[in-house]
Amino acid sequence: MERVDYSSWPKVSLSVANLKLDKLNPRIPSYVTTHTTRDILGYLFENEKIERLAGKIVEKGFISHDPIYAVKEGSNYIIVEGNRRVSALKCLLDPSLVPSAAKKRKIENLKNKMGADKIEKIEVFVAPSRRAVDNVLFELHAEGKSQWNRQQKNKFIASIGIEDGESIDEIAGRFNVKVSDIQDSVQEYMLERYFTELDLPNDIEDIALKNKFNISIISRLVNTKKFGELTGFSIRGNKLTTTCSKYLFNAILRGFVIDIVNKSINSRNLNTARDIEAYLDKAIKNIPDSDESDVVDFSLSKDETKLGLELTEPKVRGKRHKETLIPNDISYFTGSDKLDLLIQEAQGMLIDTYKNAAALLLRSIVEMAIIRIFEIHDKKDQCMNGNGRVKNLSDNINALVKRDIWFEDRAYLADLTRFISKDSASWNSLDSLNRYAHGEYTLPDREMLLQVRLTLKPLLTICHKHQLSIRKLKH
Repeated sequence: MERVDYSSWPKVSLSVANLKLDKLNPRIPSYVTTHTTRDILGYLFENEKIERLAGKIVEKGFISHDPIYAVKEGSNYIIVEGNRRVSALKCLLDPSLVPSAAKKRKIENLKNKMGADKIEKIEVFVAPSRRAVDNVLFELHAEGKSQWNRQQKNKFIASIGIEDGESIDEIAGRFNVKVSDIQDSVQEYMLERYFTELDLPNDIEDIALKNKFNISIISRLVNTKKFGELTGFSIRGNKLTTTCSKYLFNAILRGFVIDIVNKSINSRNLNTARDIEAYLDKAIKNIPDSDESDVVDFSLSKDETKLGLELTEPKVRGKRHKETLIPNDISYFTGSDKLDLLIQEAQGMLIDTYKNAAALLLRSIVEMAIIRIFEIHDKKDQCMNGNGRVKNLSDNINALVKRDIWFEDRAYLADLTRFISKDSASWNSLDSLNRYAHGEYTLPDREMLLQVRLTLKPLLTICHKHQLSIRKLKH
């Protein structure tokens, strides 16, 4: 285990307003967008009782002797320990940061109650690096009194090591714990990230990706000799691999998840090796035969492929350019003929002339582009309901933002998340676009259409790049 000279870390007084919340906070699941402070606060308020913590600070005072740790990245101080407390303090100073209107009013009342006692600066220990402070976080939250739940601990261990190329043995040595403990955490983290590949019903998937899901039962099942012999399941580096067909592995794992969510299995009725073996026999027996032969080869991170695609706006000289709804400097090939035709129509439509038609056309293109992205990943059926019709656009976008591994630029997920947010006050939201489509809005202006176009553009880029990569392989 590495020895760290904590006494050398400076303790400085810093402005709460200028401190940055940690986008890599292990409390926040990997599929949740953390692009902005508002994104982070949105999750923490919903799941980590920030409102209640703010109330305690107002009633009992701020406990200053409980250390807060930060690292300096560029000119910013990033909070790596104490994000909940700093979030509460930030919102007490500026209630406009609170994501929901109802909670904002409560925080405003708490701020007024504080009066002149507001806390504008706090003492912060500045660690020399994230790696240096990892030991502190591990002691506090992986083994100490303020423990993360299982998924949060798994994310912390996997993100600090495996995704950066550190071996499981090296991580175990760094924290002086058993190699098997680190192995289990990495395995569970990767299996959780794989859940979005299982074609789960949306309601089941939502529960499985939450921190309260009992993922330890998954470990209990996949670590059995019987499961290993049947699937050849293993974790190698940052990859989840099998020797059985992808169809079989997905069907078995999908059954596990559904049974856990439906409470058909739990730690009590899978208490012995005999119980587990009986359950596995039954689960495997109920899976229909299939000729599919592809095996699982799933990586935590996707390699970015440079295809030389330039998506810049056309430069215009002299007379003002009459701008089209979608710039026509690129001929998009998405793999969907209908989508390509709609894009071509948008590229021939002047943005300042046909605003009503433009708003409706953009919504159609957004919907078809999302379905196409699911189709690219062989998941189109996830966009359909039991009647074979396309699900609500909000449901499909909500499912898409959970699949962050499909995106080269994951920062874009923040825009999509805001687009479907029910608390969004911006016209550039799905709720506003839907209401406009049903006649509740007056004529949309140029700026409104441009904002929706910005949300759409990366979706078209994903489809276009996929088609270019197919062409490249053929040639």
